[in-house]
Amino acid sequence: MERRVKFIYGWTICVIIAYSIVQGYWMYSRYQLSLEEYESELYATITACVEEDISMRKALPAPNRLYGNRSRKIDIKDENHASAWAYDIYVFDTLQKSASIPKGIDAQTYFLDYIANHQSNNLQDSNDDMEIFEFRCNNIDDTIATHVVDALDRFIANHKQPFQKVRLDSILRSKGIMAQSITTTKTDTMVWQPSMLPHTSIWQPVMTVSFPYDIFEGQQVVVKTAIGMSPIIRRMTYTLLITILLSFFLVFCLIYQILTIRKQRHIEAIRQEFLHTMIHELKRPISTLKMCVSFMGNERMMQDGESKQKILNSSHNELDNLTSYFSKLRDITFSDSEKIPLVKSRFALRGLMEECINKQNIPSDKDVRMEIVAEDDLEIRADRMHLANIVCNLLENAIKYSREAVTIRIDYRMREDGMVQICVADNGIGIAKADQRYVFDKFYRSESAKDKAIPGIGLGLSYVKLLVEAHGGNISFDSTEGEGTTFTIVIPQRDGED
Repeated sequence: MERRVKFIYGWTICVIIAYSIVQGYWMYSRYQLSLEEYESELYATITACVEEDISMRKALPAPNRLYGNRSRKIDIKDENHASAWAYDIYVFDTLQKSASIPKGIDAQTYFLDYIANHQSNNLQDSNDDMEIFEFRCNNIDDTIATHVVDALDRFIANHKQPFQKVRLDSILRSKGIMAQSITTTKTDTMVWQPSMLPHTSIWQPVMTVSFPYDIFEGQQVVVKTAIGMSPIIRRMTYTLLITILLSFFLVFCLIYQILTIRKQRHIEAIRQEFLHTMIHELKRPISTLKMCVSFMGNERMMQDGESKQKILNSSHNELDNLTSYFSKLRDITFSDSEKIPLVKSRFALRGLMEECINKQNIPSDKDVRMEIVAEDDLEIRADRMHLANIVCNLLENAIKYSREAVTIRIDYRMREDGMVQICVADNGIGIAKADQRYVFDKFYRSESAKDKAIPGIGLGLSYVKLLVEAHGGNISFDSTEGEGTTFTIVIPQRDGED
């Protein structure tokens, strides 16, 4: 059985550790997935902000400037290129070129006629009249062709209103994005699509977004921004709560299982110890009674009146002990104190205390003084037999758990709230701090009592508490190790109740 319990302990601990590792790995994976999802959304937001910046610059007016563009297919000898196209962008400054515009013709008409008249002529012939930009693209396929118009618009927008970091930062802040840095770079080749460099650290993630705001010129804006933990945690709130609650419940159940097994083992150990103690305690009265029976069978010894009286007294005491043991065992089996039958009557408390004092067996090696310190007598209503058992048990414990000399003081009084209070105080060895929480537990005996071989079965105080509660009262104690203990009993006095 011991090996089986240890096996359960070991496997339970292994399950808790394995579950914690698996759950931790799952939470890490879930966090990483949420981080990637949020990163994708953040990437889309940043690119949208750059697009918004480009749209704003395209919408801004360009005073005294006119823009136009055309495309031309170029014949090339390189067989590796399927096709090559040239894109011409014209910028006409109406303020500087006003002298070139014939009278009676507006700038727009002149600009359109210029482009139309030079569709088949050499562009270099009229470069002195306006600013012309030429860009060549090789291997034009359907995918790139769809972005050419956008590239032309971006170039014109950047030429009209050059890119400004401050303006983009303002747009990003309006979307709740605090960029760590905004820089511009120039590439040697045309970059048609934005790109993202994902985070490299899981704990301090930083993402980098590159966006070509001028494709023909190879101009890119690079935005670096930290990915905050709080948005990720907010997304995982319900998952975290459910996971934590279920994990806590599972670990609690496993730990509770271990504690329950330990408690069962403790109860089993107490039961075994109780059986051994009970057998040992019963041997003594049985041996005494056996000796008394043998004495009575000897006619010559029965003639000795003094010896006969001693034997009878011993027999009477041992029978009282047996009766006390069985009475405790009987009452302690009740699961509820209310089930203990009480026969209440009115009686004088002082007389009961004196009877309890006279019943005590004083060991020959101890000097015991017992005194009633209350000056007046007091009539109360209670079960006289059970109250006597309560006081006798407290007096017996005070004698057992003491040194060679002990003084026991009994006090009682009627309180203003209609409760009778009985105190039994001694200057014995006291109760250790570690044992005080267990003094009313069934079958509990302190290690010091076992070491000193003090007789007992561990039922005395639990039996006292049960009887006090059966009367509707309560019991408490105050003890200092090495100085003594005071037990206080409070029993209500309600006339007319049984």
